[in-house]
This record gives sequence, C-alpha cells and structure tokens, in this order.
Amino acid sequence: MFNKSIVIDNFNIQNYSKPYLIAEISGNHDNEIDRAKKLILAAKENGFDAVKIQYFTANDMTLDISEGDFIVKSGLWKDRSLFELYEQGATPKEWLPNLFDYAKEIGITLFSSVFSYQGLCILEELGCPAYKIASFEAMDLDLIEAAAKTLKPVIISTGIIDKVGIEEVLDTCKKVGNRNIGLMHCISNYPAPYDKFNLSTIADMQQSFEIPIGLSDHSTDEVCSLIAIANGASMIEKHITVSQKDGAIDSEFSLPISLMKEFTDKLRNGFATIGKVDYSNSSPRKNFRSLYAVKDIPKGQLITSDMIRSIRPGHGLPPKNKNKVLKCTAKQNINAGTPLDWSLLCQTLKN
Repeated sequence: MFNKSIVIDNFNIQNYSKPYLIAEISGNHDNEIDRAKKLILAAKENGFDAVKIQYFTANDMTLDISEGDFIVKSGLWKDRSLFELYEQGATPKEWLPNLFDYAKEIGITLFSSVFSYQGLCILEELGCPAYKIASFEAMDLDLIEAAAKTLKPVIISTGIIDKVGIEEVLDTCKKVGNRNIGLMHCISNYPAPYDKFNLSTIADMQQSFEIPIGLSDHSTDEVCSLIAIANGASMIEKHITVSQKDGAIDSEFSLPISLMKEFTDKLRNGFATIGKVDYSNSSPRKNFRSLYAVKDIPKGQLITSDMIRSIRPGHGLPPKNKNKVLKCTAKQNINAGTPLDWSLLCQTLKN
C-alpha cells in the first residue's frame, strides 16, 4: 500500500486538501542564472509553494544528430534538433548549489525533475527533497527505480503512459519500498488544448490508485487547474516565465510573472469554494420572506387573510405559519408594516 499523502518540506499533499502549487522553470531561465533566481523569487512572492527545475545534460536526453528522428516535425519547436533544444533548455550543473541555497534563503522549496542516474546522484548530494519524473521518462523503469530508492517523494507525470503503464510504475516503486508516490495527470502537448485534458481522469486515478493525484497544466490560463482542483487534485504544476514574448524555450505556453498572483489567487479562492457538504442556511436571516401586517389590526380582531401577507424581508413569522395565524386574534393594536410575532397574537388559538 502507498501513503495517501506525501510530505515535501512539511507541506502535506493529499487529495481534496489544499493544493500544492508548483512553479516549473524548465528552460525558461534562458541560460541566465539571475533570470532563474528572478523566477524563483517571483514564485515565492506570488503564492507558489515550490519551484521545480529540470536538471539534465543534452547527452542525458538524446544524441547529437540533426536529421531523421532527431528533428522535431511539428509544433512549437518544428525543424529544430532535439540535441539543440536540450542544450538550450538545460540547467547548468554549476548553478545547482547556488539555486538550492537561494531558494532556502528566501523560504521556498526547490526540487528537480531527474533524467539520468548521474543527475540523480548530483541532486542527492545537494539534498533535493523530492523528485519529479517527466512524462517521457515515465516508461524508464530503471530511472524510476533509482529515484524511488531514495525513499523521498517521487511525483510522476503520466502524459504518455496508459493505466497499465501507471501500474508498472507503481509496482516498480513498491518493489523498492517507497510509499511516497504521487501522480500527475498530464497532456504532453505544448500548449495543450482544452478538449484534450479529460480532467475526469483525475477522479478515476484517485479511486484506482489511492495516492495523491495532481495536474501538470500545459494550458495557457487557469481554467484547467481550477477544474482539476474541483476534482480533488492535490498538486498543480505550471510553467512560469518572465514574459511570454521573451523568446525563452517554453515561454509561449508559460505563466508570466505579471499574471502569477492572479493565477495563484484564483486557485486558492477556487479551492476555498469547495468547502464541505453543508445544507445549512448561512444567511443571518433564516427567512427571506415572512408574514407582515398589511393593514392596521385593532386589538381583539380575528386575523383574516386580507390583513397579512408573505413578503420580504424575513423578520416576521415564517410563511408556513399563515394558517395558524388566521386562527388567532390580535393581543394588541398591530400597525400595518409590522412583522408578525407570536407575542402579538393570542396564545390560545396559536396551536
């Protein structure tokens, strides 16, 4: 059995609980460490709980070949070689101590996606508190086993594996005794269109695997993240950038600094609306309509239907008491516009 919650730097991640908001820098540092630190600080200042980087070298990912299978055929990076893309997007090894120290200094969690055993060893030396497995690596069971052996939380995106593949991944983690596993529903398109998200899958994953389930959101706004939270998602991962027009490798589908606060506020507010099952009336007035005298009623007068009405506001007797009121007489003079109360009516006929 896996844990139904995982903990990263004292944040308890569990389905239907406060969502863990992860800002993904990816290659949007654009080969500038100051830009990477600017994004880490922006994530902290604008309500994210953690920042994720991707540590790899181009050689970890592919071969230095610029033809055939190694050329992107369509989409955002059409006609570029995979090696060139990964070189551009890589986070340099020499940055890592600085970035981890900086994140600790400003008080935000920093962790990393891992793409090779060598990269995992380097991140372990730096005390990386958790690991992410990207969708394209979710079929690499040897890599997943190595990450799981750390016994730290491992979060796995499922963008290119099916339910059988997910079960293989979980069996691999179970085999080495790691119970701290989370899954990310993910659509591996950049950007991903709304009609491909199938967010109902999140609830099915929760029921099927009984572990924290989140969303890696490659859309261009907050809609999919909000729907995911409404479906109980425990984690939301969103790419961030300085500006969508700055030319960084993933910027076109990433959340710019200028919209970060709006994004996290909407997600927090969206989560707050879920609340709990509650049929009680939260209004300070329990009746929005109530019984009022619509004519002056003299003391001793038997109440008749033309003397009272059910109207707004709700400061009088509930409308359901009308038939009982019609059996009563006025105990005192009642002016038109007075909310009816049992204290104004005879008690002997009230019931």
